[in-house]
Amino acid sequence: MTLLIDADWLVYSSCCAAEEDIRWTEWEHTLHSDVRTCMEIFENRIEVYKTIAQGKHDIVMCFSSYPTFRHHIFPEYKINRVGKRKPLALREVINRVKQEYESLFYEKLEGDDVLGLAATSGKYKDPIIVSVDKDMRTLPCKLLATEEVEHITMKKANRHWFEMAIAGDSGDGIIGVKGLGMVTASKLLADIPDTPDALWNKVQETYTKKGYSIADAILNARLTRILREGDYDYNTGEVKLWNP
Repeated sequence: MTLLIDADWLVYSSCCAAEEDIRWTEWEHTLHSDVRTCMEIFENRIEVYKTIAQGKHDIVMCFSSYPTFRHHIFPEYKINRVGKRKPLALREVINRVKQEYESLFYEKLEGDDVLGLAATSGKYKDPIIVSVDKDMRTLPCKLLATEEVEHITMKKANRHWFEMAIAGDSGDGIIGVKGLGMVTASKLLADIPDTPDALWNKVQETYTKKGYSIADAILNARLTRILREGDYDYNTGEVKLWNP
């Protein structure tokens, strides 16, 4: 069994949890962090996931490599996060995790895509993705996001992906069809057969009815698709963009 860890998220959240506000006087305070505390929180969380998954585990940390292909095809991607403060000790903890664990990253890819490729490549024995990111539900995989392992079928993954292609992802700056969220997108696709062609036809129809172009629909489908095996050329570092 292999636990594929969303290392970007786990390191970031561990560093946030380790920050301590120290008040020296009525008026003065500083923000403090200890790398040892960050690592302790990080490693304790790994142990929790190992317990939930049960069995003997290999651990692979999956990291992002910026800028990504999404920034190239959509320059506004995640622009809403520019300038936001990162937690103290983040860079140091990333370096330590990469030294202490098997780590995986590819040129131009976010950690989500690295997780997707690793989970669908057949390279890792019984892979389980460990992540709280909703985007992972667009992948056919075993997912540990809460307190149990969930099996996401290909049909469920494709349906969730096309729902996101309609709704977009405001957290990442992906607009989708303005005014249509995930609940509405799910309703729009509810009666559509579980085939990629049928789902995609409904996505196109939704975009054109709202005054968008097919090119807009394709762009959003590409942005919301987490890469699977076959979508990336490991030799050239090029992404094979999805086409209908």
